[in-house]
Parts: sequence; C-alpha cells; structure tokens
Amino acid sequence: MMNVIIAIVILLFPFFATADDVITAPSYILVEKDSFNVVSGRDYHKRLAPASTTKVMTTIVALEKLNGNEIIRADGNVVSIPPSKLSLSPGAEYRAIDLIKGAMVKSANDAAYAIAVHVCGSETAFADAMNRKAFEIGAYNTNFRNASGLYVNNQYTTAYDLALIMRYALSIDRFREIAAERYFSFKEGEKSIRYKNHNRFLFCFEPAIAGKTGFTKLSRHCYVGAFEKDGRVYILALLGSNNLWGDAINILKNLYEQLPSDKEIRLAKSYNVKLTSYKHKKETKPVAKKKKKIKKTKTSKSKASVAR
Repeated sequence: MMNVIIAIVILLFPFFATADDVITAPSYILVEKDSFNVVSGRDYHKRLAPASTTKVMTTIVALEKLNGNEIIRADGNVVSIPPSKLSLSPGAEYRAIDLIKGAMVKSANDAAYAIAVHVCGSETAFADAMNRKAFEIGAYNTNFRNASGLYVNNQYTTAYDLALIMRYALSIDRFREIAAERYFSFKEGEKSIRYKNHNRFLFCFEPAIAGKTGFTKLSRHCYVGAFEKDGRVYILALLGSNNLWGDAINILKNLYEQLPSDKEIRLAKSYNVKLTSYKHKKETKPVAKKKKKIKKTKTSKSKASVAR
C-alpha cells in the first residue's frame, strides 16, 4: 500500500522525485576505480544482457592475444552478421588493429566475429576464452556466448562485473588509447570511411576518458565508461536503460556539478561520418575546367553563362 501511495505522489508531484527515481536502468553502479568503493548504485549484482559492452572483453582478449599487425581473413559468415558492422568482404584481408578499433569505436559485430575466429578458430572457443578472463578478473556473474554482444540466451553480466572488466581494461595502455579515439578511419583497398565513436561523452564532457555503449531491443541500452576527477578515475556501468544518456547524467550528478546539457548530448550524437574517399577522386580535371570557364565569362561579363 505504501508503494502505491509513493508512486501516486511522484506522478502528481514530480518535483518530489529524487535523481534515483528518474533513472530508468534497473541496474547500475558508479565506483572509484582503485578502491572500488561504491559511490552510487542500484541492484548492481543483477544478471542482465550486456549488448555491445561485451566488446570491452572482446578487445581485452584480442589485445592480449594479438600484436595488431596480424592479417585477418574474413570468412563467409561475416555477410550474415547483423549491424552494426564494417561490411567486411568474405575472403578479404584486414589488419588486426583495424578490426579491433572497428569493434570498439564503430561497435562492428562483423569485426568482433572475425577477430574471434582468427584468435580461437571459432566464436564459441573465443567466448570460452572471454569467460576464463572474466573469472580471472573476478567477474563471477558473467557469461559470454559470443564476441559481439548480439542477444543470445544465457549471455549475461552485471553492472558490478562490467565495472570490474572496465577497470582491468583501463590497465592496458592500448585499450585506453583505442577507447578514447573519437574517430576511426577504416581502409579497405582504396576506400576509406571515417566512423564516429558511439560514446557521446567523448565529444561533450572533458572528464570522459573511455567508454562503450550497447543496445539491442531485448537488452535495451547498456553502457560502461570511465571518468576522471581530482586525480581519480571513476567507472560507471549501467544495464537495461530506456534513457541511456539521461540515466548516465543523473548518476554522474553524484560526482560532478557541471554536466553536459540535453542539447550538448544531442549534438554529440553518434553517426557514421561516411567521409568516403578514393584515390582516383583526386583527379578533378572537369571541375578545374569549369572554374576556368567561369573566370573567363566574368571577364567577358556574360551574365547568362555565370547563371548556368
């Protein structure tokens, strides 16, 4: 009965609601990295689907197994893997570091899959390696079944475990460098496409140093990120959110007085920049000729030619 009364009060008088009341994520945690003291949290040992935050562990295993210069050949299965993806071509060869960055920055599922098959022979075997690493880290309530985070039964983690995994990842210099990259340029042959990091905080909140988003219809929005304050690093992990950036902002109010506005978060929205370039496009002779003709028409004062 008391819960019903409280719910009615919040609906009728929303100004009485606390920051925690407006957080849609059923599970979250904000901790100081070194001590792992909890600043704020809710049901953070609850097992939930991790979505693409899975790729933090994928990147950890990849960086510990590969030096980045290896050549990875994509197999035929990459075509059928759902987005987000780099649209890898079956039989094509790619540098390992490009696929690792593609998985973390672009959140490419086909890149995560190609890495897994190259490292362990199959995605299932790679997931086993991910689980062994999770257990080593102390993430005992975590079970991975693929390298991408695409929804599958019995794949789960907790906000607490996800924060532990991020803490370990931050101890790897190359991980910190990759996770902090705002843009990633993926080259295939003469084509180059620049992608923007899905972690909006990198574009509008200076304390942000790393992060990984995730989303599927069943998993909802997930996130794990790291932030600096007064010489310390704090880790935020949340699962199952219906309002990712709104939730994150409300949780971070426990640490910061000044946070990005809704407008700044919207402007930092992640999308594919799609600056596609080909070497042969440098040959712009037709454009150059048109410019020369325009200049000539100006000298001849032919207004009709300029209008065209």
